[in-house]
Amino acid sequence: MNIFLNNQIRRNQTLLDIMFGRKVQNTKTNKNMQSGRRDTVTISSEAQELSMKKSISGRTRNTSVDSTIDLQKYIDDARESNRAALENAGSEIDVNAVTYTDSSEAFRAALTDKYSKLAAEAKTHSNPEEYIYGKYYDKGSQYYEANLTETERRIAYNYEMQMYKDGKINGVSYQDSLFRGIEIYGDVKDNDRIMFKRQTINRQISNILSGAGIDTAGIPDTCSFTVDPYSYYISVDGVDDSLKQPMEQALNQGSNGKNLYKHILTCSTQDGCNSSQVSADSKLKFQAFQQVYEYIGLKLNELNELDERGGTYYTKDGEDIKELVRTAVDKSGTVPCDYKAQVKQWICGMISEISGKGWNNVADMNLSILFQSGRLIDTKQSIVYAQDSEWIKDTIGSSWYSVTNK
Repeated sequence: MNIFLNNQIRRNQTLLDIMFGRKVQNTKTNKNMQSGRRDTVTISSEAQELSMKKSISGRTRNTSVDSTIDLQKYIDDARESNRAALENAGSEIDVNAVTYTDSSEAFRAALTDKYSKLAAEAKTHSNPEEYIYGKYYDKGSQYYEANLTETERRIAYNYEMQMYKDGKINGVSYQDSLFRGIEIYGDVKDNDRIMFKRQTINRQISNILSGAGIDTAGIPDTCSFTVDPYSYYISVDGVDDSLKQPMEQALNQGSNGKNLYKHILTCSTQDGCNSSQVSADSKLKFQAFQQVYEYIGLKLNELNELDERGGTYYTKDGEDIKELVRTAVDKSGTVPCDYKAQVKQWICGMISEISGKGWNNVADMNLSILFQSGRLIDTKQSIVYAQDSEWIKDTIGSSWYSVTNK
């Protein structure tokens, strides 16, 4: 995330789910221009005018409290939390094994600090609720806050009442006066999350290989991992046989292959990636396989066990797998009744389409990624999620919310 404080740039820091990960919008920018749409939270022109005034008549208690809140401290706390989490990444590939402290948590903590102070002040009055209302909506009150926009006034009133009544605030509004002068770029924020997940997996792979007695420093930069979309087996290529076998044995444990596949898929399907590894047909093939296997336990890639004809597949007993899927969805306790018809239509539609194309006529969505200098490097796509990649340098810069690999 890039934040702009007091006009000084400090470069410190979606339903398409593609089965596993969130799809976000990425936009490349440079110093002089911005292309595409950027998810940006900015302060209003009214707030900017108020911020630039040297003096203003009336009480300005809220913005005075704002000046006592050290946002950088909350940023640093989040960064330290993430660094410490990475130190305990474990020896299994699983991005969910490491808790990521995101920016909303950091800024919510800052807002909690602010409104704890204001609510404590309100409690010194005989009628705190009346006092809080007067602060924001009674221009005749001696406590009326003059230096707030209408949006900031509404947000502050709600937050202060929540803190007074419940001892906490709900959500994070970046239009609170605390964030005047700060721009929060959503694409940078989301890409930083992906980069943190990448660092998590890098650490986990290093731990796995080290635990198997493999020195990652001795692995050549020609090394790559390829994950099969059906078995999730991780194949290691670009190394000699003395490394290939022990590396594959170490990596192919538990859910490592499945989780690595999920991660590569997520990083291959972000806007702007233009990955040649993922096509509409290969994705259709993968999704059809996954859904059929999940509901009825049959593997569409085992055509010796199935008869592909008439826009569907039949078992050796002559059962249409579409009917088997419909029955399984109807019996499923995880699909809400109101959505069963849609789920059945979706899965059966994929079966018809892939059967019509012919299973063997569509490329499998095998996913590959390079492994160089102890870290994963995206391949066959425009975006490389590595701290020193040109895309990261141009789009995010030196992100304060990431932890650089040692």
